[in-house]
Amino acid sequence: MSKFNPLDFQKKAIDKLVSNFIDLWGNEMQQRMLVFKSPTGSGKTFMVANFIHDLNGMANWDYDKAFIWITFSEDLAMQSKEKFKDYFDTNLENGLLTVNDFKQGKLYKNDILFINWQKLVASKKENRLLRRPDEQEFLKEQGYYFEDLIENTHKEGREFVLIIDESHKNRDTDLAQEVIDIINPKVVINVSATPKKIPGIDEIEEGTAGYVGVKRREVVEEGLIKEKITIQTEEDLVKYPNKDLDELLLDLAIERQKDLKKEYKALYKDINPIVLIQLPNDDSRLKDAGQKTKEEIVLDYLHKKKIDIDRKVALWFDGKQKNMDFITHNESDVDFMLFKQAAGTGWDCPRAHILVMFREINSASFYVQTIGRILRMAEPNLKDDYKNNPSLRTGYLYTNYKR
Repeated sequence: MSKFNPLDFQKKAIDKLVSNFIDLWGNEMQQRMLVFKSPTGSGKTFMVANFIHDLNGMANWDYDKAFIWITFSEDLAMQSKEKFKDYFDTNLENGLLTVNDFKQGKLYKNDILFINWQKLVASKKENRLLRRPDEQEFLKEQGYYFEDLIENTHKEGREFVLIIDESHKNRDTDLAQEVIDIINPKVVINVSATPKKIPGIDEIEEGTAGYVGVKRREVVEEGLIKEKITIQTEEDLVKYPNKDLDELLLDLAIERQKDLKKEYKALYKDINPIVLIQLPNDDSRLKDAGQKTKEEIVLDYLHKKKIDIDRKVALWFDGKQKNMDFITHNESDVDFMLFKQAAGTGWDCPRAHILVMFREINSASFYVQTIGRILRMAEPNLKDDYKNNPSLRTGYLYTNYKR
């Protein structure tokens, strides 16, 4: 049994996942779709892990199956695996595998393979090292490819269940569908706070698709996420007519952070609210024009504000990370984190409270996912401590984009 007890809304969602899944399993067609929509911070991984655990314990439903749990990054794949292990460490009934376990040649009953999409669907063939090459001369002498693992598992009559975490990313490409076709799962479970496709009523009634949704209100009531997001008003900005807008947004965020720190301290909480600063992809264009990048502008201004950018500022960009160790811990002394897309989806940092968004986001899904980074509550198990403090139950957004 899990050492974490599901909350009421989580238990309800888990039960619905099980019943929808069993209905879809009875359909003769492959690749039946089950969509699981649940807000960021609601415990999606926890609910899916409990869904799998409940399947293990069903005496009247014991089919030969294995699971593939796909995420869109290596970090998230390992994070999901470790969470699953943590939830059920005293009663772990599933083998938890990674690419390092390809050497076993197949998936056994109830095994779960945690894997990163990019290792299978990278646009460049040379980056898809796990895939079996078409050319005979390029085959390695020993070891198993992804295709070998799938084929050997199917040969034993074992079906696959494919779980696509954060399914709004990368799911709808030709390469992604190619991988899904290789696996040919009995059921595909799309997990996201912002799924791109929700089955229609006809699909659900015909048994070709299923849908389970968690309401945001239920998650707020349980104290897992903040009640709302507030954004600066036009009045906030016109008070400073001669102030550089970029600097003004940073000033407003810094002042808000100071206020929140005082409020946490008044509650005797060792929680340091971090400011997330999302930058646009302007580096190459601005450098070519001989101009400062937004990263340089922000870092220069923080330095001007007497902030120790060597210790208090983290960077999370492709190929460049700084001060990211322990940044998600509530008591971390890192006050700011600059990023572009890396933290936009799937990253959990409960102390994230303020977002400065310099980046114009054209995707509504990515916008919602990014805002979700500041919606988690720092102490979801202590909701009563915050019931009289509305500002600590609010996320704060500062942006120079009207939309």
